[in-house]
Amino acid sequence: MSQNFWIKTEERLYALIPPLLLIYIFFQPFNHFAGIRNTAFYSMLLFFMIKVARKGGRFVFQGINWKDSTIIALCILLGAILISIVFSDYKIDSLNAFRKNFLCQLVVFFVILAEFRSLEKLQSLLYAVILSFITVTLIIFIKNPPAALFNILEAKANKETFLGGYALNAAFYIPFTFGYLLSVKDRLYRKGFFWVMLSAEFTLVWLYYSSRTTLAAILVSIIVIILISKRYKMLAVVIVIFLGLGGISYFKKPELLDRYKTLFSPKTYITNEGLSGRGDIWRGAIDIIKDSPIIGYGYGWKKIATVVREDGYLERWREKWPGTYDYFKKTDYGSANPHNLVLQILFEAGALGLAAFVLFWLAVFIKVVRIIRQGSDDELNCFVKYGVVAVLVAYAIINTANGLWEETYGPLTFTLAAITMVIYEQNRCKGN
Repeated sequence: MSQNFWIKTEERLYALIPPLLLIYIFFQPFNHFAGIRNTAFYSMLLFFMIKVARKGGRFVFQGINWKDSTIIALCILLGAILISIVFSDYKIDSLNAFRKNFLCQLVVFFVILAEFRSLEKLQSLLYAVILSFITVTLIIFIKNPPAALFNILEAKANKETFLGGYALNAAFYIPFTFGYLLSVKDRLYRKGFFWVMLSAEFTLVWLYYSSRTTLAAILVSIIVIILISKRYKMLAVVIVIFLGLGGISYFKKPELLDRYKTLFSPKTYITNEGLSGRGDIWRGAIDIIKDSPIIGYGYGWKKIATVVREDGYLERWREKWPGTYDYFKKTDYGSANPHNLVLQILFEAGALGLAAFVLFWLAVFIKVVRIIRQGSDDELNCFVKYGVVAVLVAYAIINTANGLWEETYGPLTFTLAAITMVIYEQNRCKGN
């Protein structure tokens, strides 16, 4: 009887792994509740390790092709990151960043491969992603009247932490949700609610945040998947909504149109002023990277200001590049970053890490193409065709001016990669 009790207890613990992952994913866009998020993650990790130890990796990961190009590329990326850490002068900081970021991404990736192979569990994962951002949006609108949101900088100054990072996160969640809505035949009331909240999310980004890069990423990704799906009437509706918001902006907040008009000016992309001073930042980042081009300075971007000070770059730039000097002079640990994904990866893990990162996402993209070529009308296959493609398009655009492969974006993008791989493996098994 005692043996049966422990067996049942173990099985109950194993059953907690999927809901714990869902909790962890759900709380990704929240600036609050780090305790809940971390508790869910480490509990999931503990139970998952027990399951692997007790039942064996072959049983837990059955059905997974370990020779798959995506897994091989992921192992290469892991190796490149570890090399950057081992040979870094900032080992402790890099290991801490690895623990907080890439370790979580790896765990999320493999837990999804092992535990979310059924249609029901994949659907629950998609819901967790979508509902998390909807919840953040509802909280923002409840806590802030429209008049306060129009003065978004004042709201931020009052430490309204639900607003922090919202626009950047929207570049993932809005294309993800839009692609989902084009893919599934859900109940009318549920889809209606999702459409209303998607409109609220876009309105918040457009009217209140005035983030040009986010807006461009969202609009381009939406237009791309509308064209792929050949839903031209929907494109007309999007244009009408876009013009309607533009009209509201003109009367309520005219400076918005002046800012958004710069998206259509070549000067925005070729001058330092148009790039909001990023030219100075990129110049400095490139200069730093040149001194350690192969393996970088170790995983984690927050130490770049420390590297600048300790390695004498400020003195080098004082006369040569005053704009670069001014930016890094006023920053400290965690407040300066390269503001470009390619430069950030080169700084952290060098050319070796960048090559591995590109290889990993190339392997994922090849799977996306193969799933699309099958031409199946299955909802999950359609989600890959619309949702995954939309997020990848937005991700490429948003990262021209940002370096989002850690923090919230790390688990989210690895969730996307894992979902794609699970669906790909399901299709492969059906084909055989």
